[in-house]
Amino acid sequence: MEKDVLNLESVQRELGELPIELCVLDCVDSTNEQAKRMAIAGERRTVLIAAEQQTRGRGRLGRSFFSPASTGIYFSILHTVDRPLQSAVSLTGATAVAVMRALRTKTGRQTQIKWVNDLYLDGKKVCGILAEALSGLEEGRQQLIVGIGINLRTDAFPDELSEKAGAVHGSYATRASLIAEIYRELKPFLENLEDRTWLEDYRAHSCVIGKEITWTDGENTRSGRAVGINSLGELEVQTPANEAYTLRTGEISVRVQN
Repeated sequence: MEKDVLNLESVQRELGELPIELCVLDCVDSTNEQAKRMAIAGERRTVLIAAEQQTRGRGRLGRSFFSPASTGIYFSILHTVDRPLQSAVSLTGATAVAVMRALRTKTGRQTQIKWVNDLYLDGKKVCGILAEALSGLEEGRQQLIVGIGINLRTDAFPDELSEKAGAVHGSYATRASLIAEIYRELKPFLENLEDRTWLEDYRAHSCVIGKEITWTDGENTRSGRAVGINSLGELEVQTPANEAYTLRTGEISVRVQN
């Protein structure tokens, strides 16, 4: 079995001729935070920042992402675009599909997508995605950061996560090979933000469509049935009173089943 070494050389070898700047660290607070620091320092190239472990891995809504050494995949992509992204949800959705496809190719495991930013396997979360946009560039340009955290072979979780979090396992794949495969899948979307070819897979492998969900709308908690995902990756919901809602961001609760 190939030793799972994560360093600059192993990731570069797996990327082959794919052009991208690389930054691979032993330890970092958060790869998204490192991407922000690089952007503030003037970095305008597309950069992939990976780490062996994170000390303050970040999830949505200020949550942390458990990021121990050796067993998980933690990386971010910093990318500059010529015009603002129409919807950050589409970046998250495209990334979810890229991760799902890469995991299927490299490990043989088929994950399901929980809108908007999580991947599930056997009823447990195995991947989280955090997309962010930075302003302040010259007019018309924007920097995007998409962070990906995957529990690849993580088995020991803190007590508060043990019932919710799981690991991918499956056929053996090195972390470097998975990082490269995810970027290979995501690259077409980063080069063309109008690309919607990921939507078919996103809908087909959603564990939300057709389910009863709840969500927070201001100070109110609402419920309804998730009936579809539109062309931007936004969730369309129908309430018992036959009201239609389009969720563009936020968090939902749903009974996740494969």
